[in-house]
Amino acid sequence: MRSAQVRRALREVADAIEPRAKSLARAEVSEEFAEAIYVEEETRPRGRPTARVIADRDDGEAVEFGDTNQDRRRILGRAAQVGPILQDGG
Repeated sequence: MRSAQVRRALREVADAIEPRAKSLARAEVSEEFAEAIYVEEETRPRGRPTARVIADRDDGEAVEFGDTNQDRRRILGRAAQVGPILQDGG
């Protein structure tokens, strides 16, 4: 799991998601929100590499999941082509 091939594969997936997320953000939120989206690589404490796409803004969580003042947009989830999280079995 620590090999360069694994890291490269993780980065390639994240690099493919990033421009889709930025495009969705520009269309649905703002240019400033799109500019706050980037790929971050790290190694977890037990040595597992990760690469993730982050929206680094105070309202990033609200835009993704919604709250009382913000409609749910799922910018990162849709860019990654991930379906909604089903809760309570349904």
